[in-house]
Amino acid sequence: MEKKMNEKQMYLGMDIGTTTSQIAVVTPSGTVQVLPNMDGDLVTPSIMSVADKTPTVGKVAKQDRFLNPDKVAEQFKKAMATVTENGDPIPIITGSDGTEFTAITLSAELIRYLKESAEKIQGQAITKAVISVPAYFKRQARVATKEAGLIAGFEAVHIVDEPTAGATFYGLAEGKNQKIAVFDFGGGTFDLSILQINSGGAIDPIAVDGNPECGGSNVDETIFQHVREFIEKKGGKLDPQKDLAEWLEVLDSCKQAKEMLAHKDVAIIPLRVGNDRFSMEITYEQMKEWSSEIIETLRSCCKRALEKAGLNPSELAKIVLIGGSSRLRFVPEIVKEVFGQEPVTDTDPDMAVAKGNAILAAAYFAEPGSELLIEGKIHFTSAIKPSQIAGRDLCVAAITQKKAGDNREYNVPIIPSGAKLPYEAVECFTPIDAGASRICVKLIDGPPYELSSDFKPLQEAEVAVQPTTDADNDERIEFKIGMDIEGMVDIKVRDKKLNKPVPIKFKFHTGLSDSQIKQQRKELAIRHNS
Repeated sequence: MEKKMNEKQMYLGMDIGTTTSQIAVVTPSGTVQVLPNMDGDLVTPSIMSVADKTPTVGKVAKQDRFLNPDKVAEQFKKAMATVTENGDPIPIITGSDGTEFTAITLSAELIRYLKESAEKIQGQAITKAVISVPAYFKRQARVATKEAGLIAGFEAVHIVDEPTAGATFYGLAEGKNQKIAVFDFGGGTFDLSILQINSGGAIDPIAVDGNPECGGSNVDETIFQHVREFIEKKGGKLDPQKDLAEWLEVLDSCKQAKEMLAHKDVAIIPLRVGNDRFSMEITYEQMKEWSSEIIETLRSCCKRALEKAGLNPSELAKIVLIGGSSRLRFVPEIVKEVFGQEPVTDTDPDMAVAKGNAILAAAYFAEPGSELLIEGKIHFTSAIKPSQIAGRDLCVAAITQKKAGDNREYNVPIIPSGAKLPYEAVECFTPIDAGASRICVKLIDGPPYELSSDFKPLQEAEVAVQPTTDADNDERIEFKIGMDIEGMVDIKVRDKKLNKPVPIKFKFHTGLSDSQIKQQRKELAIRHNS
């Protein structure tokens, strides 16, 4: 029996981007709707100000960039996996009252603001959400994003990959069985995902590649560097230590020039440095030349994704662009060069992910059989079945004797990139010292068979084992490593000599406890009710 979405149950889809964020819901009538924030804007700058006792977000916070620039945080999504040597989140900014904010607490503030915006419009509490992350996001960042959502007040948060969300909206709107590539070029990250879309609602990723530190803001920086050189030739100098607001104003002008060059051949950058006023003209071809390393990164990721998928470009029906930076003119040029076809232009790159997240939120949390109306086509939540794959290789540091006498540790893959989630792997290893009572295990979120010392471990664990002799030592330590559909990792270790699980002492934090999340949620509420 068909039924509409229950009016008492609303679920939020959230695209929390590096530079901007968007939200959407599936309405009681079953349609997908992008919601404005409390300022009335569909796009919210991912900016937060702690200049006052009560933090502000978005357009209001942006004003403080020039009034109190040292109290404004931007692009904190890039720091979601940044931790100390002990694995604790690193404070990014300190408020006027001395409160320290990490990337997690900053993200929680942004999510809280968007959550309350949606609740105000819908006239009801929203307790469950889907939040998307880049497919190539590090695993610490996935955990941190989920924690931020829970701190913001949600009872349940489900993490999905941004390209999967974008493909969900596009695929259901198209209603065709086809293989597509999703080119997701956002403000701070890039993913290229290849997916199989089925008309009934199944979305199956085939391969993914990307760079979590390559986005449109990198283009801003390349323009900015050349503008700084131009200013110095004019006898001026930008110094963030002396005038951070002036520095940020010029950076903003560079971003605006980039956006103008998405449509025009020439842009004029007005400059104000000290008491001097002048301007600089840049062309699209100059911006493209300055961005050559970024373009090569995008091109290489696309080619690697095709190789991982084992597909020829001609086997892809469509190339879909999502992410605001995909509007840059060199993006279609890359797509044409690598895939031999023009990208489709019938999807709003800024809103596709938020819409897809809203659909997935209904699919995960709504009653089975709830009806959705997507671009004039009726779908049912029970039929929408997106899957996810491991975007990055998960490895264990181990001595492999790649060369005679080489006792260095290398990344041994446990869960390969492209493995369909959930996934569980079992591997057995031999302790170096048979008589040891403890061994150190390092998990590496990095490429296979590279030197482990070149990468910061995702996790280090001290494992208590039974000392034995060399005769009984061979491959006696069994690792069972699981990765769930959200990309979260679980580790179990068994000493086959003892034939039982052994205790693990993790060096880095494995996520906030329920009590810590409740405490931080309480602290967030106090900041906004005091």
